[in-house]
Amino acid sequence: MKKITLLAAATTFALSSICVQADTLLAPSAYAKMDGENKIVALYGNSFTFYNNNINTRLRDLTPSLLPDHAKGYKYRGITISSGHLGWQIENMRYQNTLQKWDVVILQGNSTETISKKESTRQNFVHSATQMAEMAHKAGAKVVYFMTWPKKDKPEDSQKLADAYISIAQKTGGYVAPVGLAFEKARTTHPEINLYYQDGVHPSISGTYLAACVFFATLYNQSPVGGALPIDTDMNPATAKALQQVAWETVTEFQKS
Repeated sequence: MKKITLLAAATTFALSSICVQADTLLAPSAYAKMDGENKIVALYGNSFTFYNNNINTRLRDLTPSLLPDHAKGYKYRGITISSGHLGWQIENMRYQNTLQKWDVVILQGNSTETISKKESTRQNFVHSATQMAEMAHKAGAKVVYFMTWPKKDKPEDSQKLADAYISIAQKTGGYVAPVGLAFEKARTTHPEINLYYQDGVHPSISGTYLAACVFFATLYNQSPVGGALPIDTDMNPATAKALQQVAWETVTEFQKS
């Protein structure tokens, strides 16, 4: 009888552990913190992701200086389409899922796709995000939404973009990396740092590094302050530290919402 009782207890514990893992696969809230190591990450995006040698490269610049064992075994892959909308990535995700088991997939819509004046564009984003989140979750990957930033001359769009990404995350059980809110915070607290390329839309190296710092803080629940500078750039340590602090403050404030 004692053996049966112990076996039942062990079975119950095992089942409860599975449930906990299943629960954390789906974010309980768009503002929730992530758990787990989140070592194998795919980033689906467009030029916002691949500018300045890709955000995944900038994560590889940063993580060895901050994660255990110099981030050995951590992998970041950028899958990008120039000017692409999120829906253009559906077949790419289907293919990538046959190549690798991903811990996390990051989904980035086209610039202001989420707040387009065209209802059909907004609806296509929601439909595509829903389909891709379902595909990712079925493959055992967490979903993180890349909250994009507004055009340099339209800072008033920042909260609209934030609301759109929070909404789709709530709908699909995704987490949110509040990159757009970090851009807004940096714009007001460090106006001397230019986050934009000369077109006022795409990111400068500072903008890309800020995004990478936000992803680091979101994925690993750890401050990026003190992390390495982006390799092969002329960014100075003071700028890097300011961006690291903005990223950490933005993520922690967002997760308290």
